[in-house]
Amino acid sequence: MTSLDRPTRQVGAADPSAPAAPTGSWRRRLGGALDVATVVVLAVGGVLYADWMLQLVLPVSADLRHSFISELSAADQPFHGVFRAADIAGGVLMALGGAAAWARAREHAAVWIPLIALGIAVVVEAALPLATSITFDVGPAPQAGTAAWWARMSEPHGIASLVDSLSFLALLVTGGRALRRSGLGLGVRRVIAGIGLGAAALGFAQSAQAAMFLIVGHAFDLGLVQRTEVTLAAAWLTIVPALVLVRHRRTATALH
Repeated sequence: MTSLDRPTRQVGAADPSAPAAPTGSWRRRLGGALDVATVVVLAVGGVLYADWMLQLVLPVSADLRHSFISELSAADQPFHGVFRAADIAGGVLMALGGAAAWARAREHAAVWIPLIALGIAVVVEAALPLATSITFDVGPAPQAGTAAWWARMSEPHGIASLVDSLSFLALLVTGGRALRRSGLGLGVRRVIAGIGLGAAALGFAQSAQAAMFLIVGHAFDLGLVQRTEVTLAAAWLTIVPALVLVRHRRTATALH
């Protein structure tokens, strides 16, 4: 066949024998990597929410049964810097993870907004610690009565603690709704809901105990109740926000 018989190809036309360009594949890989990083950040932030467990290996003065967790970070307590640093790290990770997840899954903003608020509240609590312990090593008995309770609750630390609790309650509702809409199995949802509801119930009980302590001057096993509540909340926070993002990722991948 002569050169005149060969089919000609227009200048600039694509060569059909050339492999197709991987359009958008690098974007999908980058998006997947960002999702994985965000899931890790969310999970680690949730784990650090229970950083009180460090007292199991550190020689602290606070008693497991009768002291508030926030007393571990009180300025007059040993290793207060360790607990404050862990609190700040956990709060920052939750807030940053929530912001990153919001950018990746905007339809779940009702989950990410209270998560960000909770993370910020944790950071504020750690940045404004108690000056001294209030259940031990206080010399004379601390002031009690309704005025003492109101004085504690109106402090920046008390306000941040209230925002922390309210944010978790909001997350309990919106996170459960997001998992239900994601199609997650009923059995798994029930286990997760049980953890969250257990934390909420103990949170209400601990709030009543804290008020009793500040008004009356004593409360039975308030430290044990609070530590159990925070541990359950940390487990829920470790699982649910990350799982919401994972389920969103799978749904988006299936649609494409």
